[in-house]
Amino acid sequence: MEASRPLFIPVILGTARMGRMSLHAARLVTGELGKCAGVETDLIDIAKLPLPTNDAGEAIKHADFSAKMSKADALVVVSRSTTMAIRAF
Repeated sequence: MEASRPLFIPVILGTARMGRMSLHAARLVTGELGKCAGVETDLIDIAKLPLPTNDAGEAIKHADFSAKMSKADALVVVSRSTTMAIRAF
């Protein structure tokens, strides 16, 4: 990694359901990351990506999303929890 380049840490809002409350959390996390020195961030809302859902994923190719994922040094995924628990990967 180049020392002069800021870390790029996009925040992925990982739910597209109607009435989602996780948008507020994703905006908060993006805002806080943006305040960090040496960090560049972007909020990626999967609900706004034109991704086809009728072919098991074979045709999913979104140039902007792919470029951001290639550039990313880390990722933050914001998604709802169905059991009200905090999950770790």
